[in-house]
Amino acid sequence: MREDNAIYLYCLARAESIPVIDDLARQGLRGVDERYPVSSLEHDDLVAVIGEATLGEFHEENLRTLDWVGPRAWRHEQVVEMVMRVSPVLPVKFGTIFRSRTNLAAFLSRHAETISCGLEELRGKTEWTVKGYLDEELARLRISAENPAISSRLAQLPSTPGARYLAQKRVDALIESELHAWTDRAKCAAYGALTAAASNATDLNLLPHVEGGEPMVFHLGFLVADAGMRDFCLELDGQRHLYGEHGLRLELHGPWPPHHFCATLAPTPA
Repeated sequence: MREDNAIYLYCLARAESIPVIDDLARQGLRGVDERYPVSSLEHDDLVAVIGEATLGEFHEENLRTLDWVGPRAWRHEQVVEMVMRVSPVLPVKFGTIFRSRTNLAAFLSRHAETISCGLEELRGKTEWTVKGYLDEELARLRISAENPAISSRLAQLPSTPGARYLAQKRVDALIESELHAWTDRAKCAAYGALTAAASNATDLNLLPHVEGGEPMVFHLGFLVADAGMRDFCLELDGQRHLYGEHGLRLELHGPWPPHHFCATLAPTPA
């Protein structure tokens, strides 16, 4: 390893992944720093999936620049997903760096029990996300038709323009309030139903709205056992049928490495 380089950590896995990692290295798989191949560091039955990286490049300005972070974060994720196919993995945050193999080995030794338990807990499970998108126009129409208070007010709007305008504004505010309440109820119901078919679940941040597209109203993460995936999908289909006529569209994405369901380790020193 060059003197100005450091050890870049992608994920932690079981020793069963070593043949695959070695094979990927022989095929020339490059990681975050394309100059260096992916390799591994063993500790008992644990494996750190690693590569080399130039420490000086991971400065604050680069880490705030999407053009620099984007392709490197994509390569980071690709490595983790390849290892995930043959072993449970504990993915680590992009940019996790150790100054030497010795420092990394000490880290593995210090956290060996937590890492080992975490990997076994994740064996045979993957992360999936469910995104809820709402056709707001359709949802407002359904709410207006199905809510007696709203439909009654709409039927009794005044005929004179000024009074009608003010009354319509009050009804519109009532519709918006009911729309938010209905969306929250749908989210809670879907979360509860899908959680019952999963090993774990979490509420994720909403993604930015794409102009011209339907707004995302919820974003949920689930840890699902491979053996339970059929039941999870059946439950998701039931939720789609239940809410689809109201304009709520549920999208399933995955499988992903279990980023949101990992054991928490102590801060990593460089």
